[in-house]
Amino acid sequence: MSQLKDFDLALNTKWFIKQPPAFPLPAMKALGPCASTYNWFWEQDFVDTTKTLICAVRWTDTKAITKVRVKWRQSDPLGTVTAEQKHYPAPAPLSEEELDAAHKLYGANIATWAESTVNQVVGDGECWTLIQRALLDLADTYRQYGKEPPLISQGRTHGYPILNLIAPTAGSNAGLLQLADVRRGDIIELKSAHFHIITEEAPRKVPGQWGKWQKGAGEKNIMLSHHSAVIVGVEGDVVKVVEQNGCVAGGVGVEKYNLGEMMRGEVEVFRVVGENWVGALVADWDDE
Repeated sequence: MSQLKDFDLALNTKWFIKQPPAFPLPAMKALGPCASTYNWFWEQDFVDTTKTLICAVRWTDTKAITKVRVKWRQSDPLGTVTAEQKHYPAPAPLSEEELDAAHKLYGANIATWAESTVNQVVGDGECWTLIQRALLDLADTYRQYGKEPPLISQGRTHGYPILNLIAPTAGSNAGLLQLADVRRGDIIELKSAHFHIITEEAPRKVPGQWGKWQKGAGEKNIMLSHHSAVIVGVEGDVVKVVEQNGCVAGGVGVEKYNLGEMMRGEVEVFRVVGENWVGALVADWDDE
């Protein structure tokens, strides 16, 4: 996303007087997944009531923010409405030292929390819910001890992106986990992923041929449209994960994914970082 410019606020549609307001606007949603919030204010005089609506939207990929302030008189919304916009750029990239510090602060605790839920059902049983609950529970704990809480997932963005790859063929991803410094406690997101796995089976006798054995082999395919999991181990091109609604339908289990067996799809890995990297999304307005 390039630098944000003022949006056409389509004030003639009176979206701002609806309860709740019809925000974000379609032009904002067209830029990608986003989160939003809003706040109302009003002042009443002897004649009429002046209302103020402040809305804020943050795009989950870049973390850029736009805020909108709309004011109008209740008796004549279209005839009196005025609007302003402010745009805030994406936060600065984090250094290797900052990412390392974030892992030391959050990584082990996230992985341990996830492992403690194996063979259970977390929330509604969906994969994303496992990640959300882990971060929310840990955020409460960190706040209790006066520590910076982890940034809560925004859609399917779970912190700071450290790896993004698209797999056209099997075997094309060797060494990428090490190059990206993927670690225990990072979050993996799989999209339209297809893993083709060849398995070895125990040798078996060849029917009708005395003393002859044949080495067996099998295969399986794993298809994942959208899937989130907590990485609890990395070995070579293999990530060991704790996942929900994956290997255990509707529950939490442990699985391994080998990037060398990935035929197609997209992989994203996120490092969980502190919420101060982007700050809270607040519908406020600074007149300065």
